[in-house]
Amino acid sequence: MEKQNLRFNPVIFGLIIVSLCLVGCASSKGSVGPVAPLKEDISLARYENILIEVQNNDNVQLTSSDKERILMQIIAAIKKDHPSKFKRINEGSSDPATIKAIVNITRYDKGSAFARAMLAGLGQMKINADVTLIDSLANEPLCKFEATKTFAWGGIYGATTSIETVQEGFAKAVADGIVSSGGGGK
Repeated sequence: MEKQNLRFNPVIFGLIIVSLCLVGCASSKGSVGPVAPLKEDISLARYENILIEVQNNDNVQLTSSDKERILMQIIAAIKKDHPSKFKRINEGSSDPATIKAIVNITRYDKGSAFARAMLAGLGQMKINADVTLIDSLANEPLCKFEATKTFAWGGIYGATTSIETVQEGFAKAVADGIVSSGGGGK
């Protein structure tokens, strides 16, 4: 039986690294989990319009441009992934078929690109929010869910990934949570 000689092949190694970077998780969808599930007698199917507002806690430093970018990414995610769900998005409406989504950012950490470059898991970027769906006519909360997105890749990919890219994955999670009522159905 002949012993095979395995050697380091820099071309194959380079291809593996490039392919891992291309399938990275920065803009992949974050996660959602119910905090206060949708009430049993409520169906979100009756809501044709949505008003989305992005806020932040006092202890979370978030610029108005960050909030506007997150809002636009949530709207874009709803339009792309759920194009037939709402007739109007963020078009002022007193229509009783309007629901409000208050996205309250509870954590916004840009992390450290240098730490991410040194070792995966260090310098993580994190975005968390509590999202409350409210009947706009009755001004009554219908359900609440948490949306989270964490990015912890290391190396060059981790160092060159921006918080704006991570926001895309966060926005996808919020959009999916709104449409599926925070994972609570209907």
